[in-house]
Amino acid sequence: MRKFHILFSLFVFALIVSACTASKDDVLIVRERHDNWANDPAFISKLSQDANPKYAANKRMVLEFEAALIRAQSIGDKEPGNIDEIAEKYMAADYVQNDPSFPQGLQGFVNFFRFIKKSGERVSHPPSAIMAEGDLVTLLMFRPPLPDPDDKTKTKTYTGYRIAIWRIKDGKLLEHWGPGTKGNP
Repeated sequence: MRKFHILFSLFVFALIVSACTASKDDVLIVRERHDNWANDPAFISKLSQDANPKYAANKRMVLEFEAALIRAQSIGDKEPGNIDEIAEKYMAADYVQNDPSFPQGLQGFVNFFRFIKKSGERVSHPPSAIMAEGDLVTLLMFRPPLPDPDDKTKTKTYTGYRIAIWRIKDGKLLEHWGPGTKGNP
């Protein structure tokens, strides 16, 4: 856990330094939910743009991976585009999961998404922003509308966000960090 906090702190520091020295056009921030983004290659291309070709490729890979996860939830287990194919295409064999709400390893990931598919829940959400630095990619996603706890009428919602950080090695997703706690992705 200490390793994560140090790594996360260094990454946040790098993002702040990068944001302070970058032009205003370096990071696209999406203000409105695009619920069909996973089927919109132009949207993915626009979000993936970066002056650094390696960063652009890493951002595109993370976005295409997340989009594939969304599409896989409506694909049969033996059909093209299923979770096994996604894992093989995008994930390293020695994949490390640092979010305690997800099971460890590549097979743990596959089993978890098979379970999620059956439950109908979603853990991939529309992106709001994506940033790359070194071998890390940070993805900020809109969460589904959340009930406003301050609303006594229980009719209002608010926009929340979810963050995912990915480490990429040799063109594959090697490591993931997320905000989850045990039993609460």
